[in-house]
Amino acid sequence: MLRFISHFTFAIAACLLLTGTGCSLNGATLPSGFTETQIAGGLSGPTAMDFAPDGRLFVCLQGGQLRVIKNGALLATPFLTVTVDSSGERGLLGIAFDPNFQTNQFIYIYYTVPTTPRHNRVSRFTANGDVAVPNSELAILDLDNLSSATNHNGGAIHFGPDGKLYVAVGENANGANSQTLSNRLGKILRLNSDGSIPSDNPFFNTASGANRVIWALGLRNPYTFAFQPNSTRLFINDVGQATWEEIDDGIAGSNYGWPDTEGVTTDPRYRSPLFVYGHGTGSTIGCAIAGGTFYNPSTVQFPSNYVGKYFFADLCSGWIRLLDPATNTAASFAGGISQPVDLKISSDGSLYYLSIGSSAVFKVQFPANQAPPTITMQPSDQTVIEGQPATFNVSANGTAPLSYQWQRNSVDIAGAIGSSYTISTATLADSGARFRCVVTNGLGNATSNEGILTVTPSPPPTLMTEPNTDRAIAFDSVTMVRDPFPLITLLNFSSDQRTRIMLFATDADLMPGENSSAITAKAEDAAQVVYPLPVEFVGKVSGLNSFTEIVVKLPDNLPGNADVFISITLHSKTSNRVRLKIQ
Repeated sequence: MLRFISHFTFAIAACLLLTGTGCSLNGATLPSGFTETQIAGGLSGPTAMDFAPDGRLFVCLQGGQLRVIKNGALLATPFLTVTVDSSGERGLLGIAFDPNFQTNQFIYIYYTVPTTPRHNRVSRFTANGDVAVPNSELAILDLDNLSSATNHNGGAIHFGPDGKLYVAVGENANGANSQTLSNRLGKILRLNSDGSIPSDNPFFNTASGANRVIWALGLRNPYTFAFQPNSTRLFINDVGQATWEEIDDGIAGSNYGWPDTEGVTTDPRYRSPLFVYGHGTGSTIGCAIAGGTFYNPSTVQFPSNYVGKYFFADLCSGWIRLLDPATNTAASFAGGISQPVDLKISSDGSLYYLSIGSSAVFKVQFPANQAPPTITMQPSDQTVIEGQPATFNVSANGTAPLSYQWQRNSVDIAGAIGSSYTISTATLADSGARFRCVVTNGLGNATSNEGILTVTPSPPPTLMTEPNTDRAIAFDSVTMVRDPFPLITLLNFSSDQRTRIMLFATDADLMPGENSSAITAKAEDAAQVVYPLPVEFVGKVSGLNSFTEIVVKLPDNLPGNADVFISITLHSKTSNRVRLKIQ
């Protein structure tokens, strides 16, 4: 089955065939904070692209044109046009710039020669500004003649850090080509910039003639590959047949096993892939790996966790994923792309993708001044008395909007989604609990330190007395007269005219939802006879929140002309006894 379909109409047909659905022509679905811009459209059958050292972007069209995007605009005049065989997957397929481009102006392309015998060729051209010097073509590599099969041509070309030109060649739909040193199909080739063969090639002494250019073998259709900047590391994207797509570790002299193996292998004769993904339609599967690039730009634009990662794309499922070379695991990045075929990172740290389905180049950016959350104020430990509220606070910076989720002992607290969290009534069971907050935006999350709650037992209430005595500070609630208190107050507005007295206490705070019924009061005479005192009001003293006013009604059976001792009980804790004199 073909893995790369050249023309747009064929591409749509391929998507229908491979996925059962059409291919989206909408913009990509990107992580929060990322944006994309279409840089150029109307590119008929784009196949590959690369940046010139001066920042211009050159785009190969399958039909033979090499187009230039300069200062964000597609130039009207092609850099060059070569006559190609563009049937199937043939055509203009690759481009590279000489390491000394700024002085020699050499540009290299990979294309299919249309004359008999048909074959793929690497040629060098000389640039004169935005166009090629007429008649400057120099063929530096003519590959093996092709069969009638028009697929599996490879086509990617790049200069390595050693200054050599690396060329990816497909096996022309014949797996046997991949395992022989007698031709250059299904291989990675390595040559000097003038087309000569380096004597340190791994098969220089075992292959013969032009085949000494072979650097690695056992590949099916290495349509794209990439060197990691400032490194010798090379990743080869080999398009699979029916089961697996591969990212292979490019190492001199390696045999990647095709057609004897596809995907992970334990056969010691072959180098197993670093990463594979299966065939199908979905966010982690696909049909053809197409495009790969390391994120190591001279200017880092994306968040720092992207640095050193490897972007790769799938033609049919239309996604871009991100491989971590440290763990060889991949994560999602973008979806909804119409048939990506190539990826590149610009010097300013933007990601460019080439979409054959959209006939366009897109730029993905991470605008400045965006940041994941950082905690600027940590929750502090709290110590409260049983029954009191406890509040934890956090502050964070980062791109808005920020969302908050408080956790108790590392478990989310339902509804605790603000920058502060309050326990309205702390209990002894809450003591030792750990509270932290996870702050999140579209770019990431940050978890605060833990604040520890300490709850101390509440002391018993204390009724206020005159200094150095047990005599209560108490007033008639109507006349505001001190004791001795009559049992009846004629000025009382109540129908029973019973005397109500005001007592004052500390540590007599009611919990939320409680009322005067939470406090009980009693009087005790000299004979230790107990008299319940109805509690009619409990409230804070205005302006003195540490004091609680308690209004009790004196019963009619209290002994007259005698002292009684008053106490109150709150939350099973009983206060001191205070003396009152009854008339």
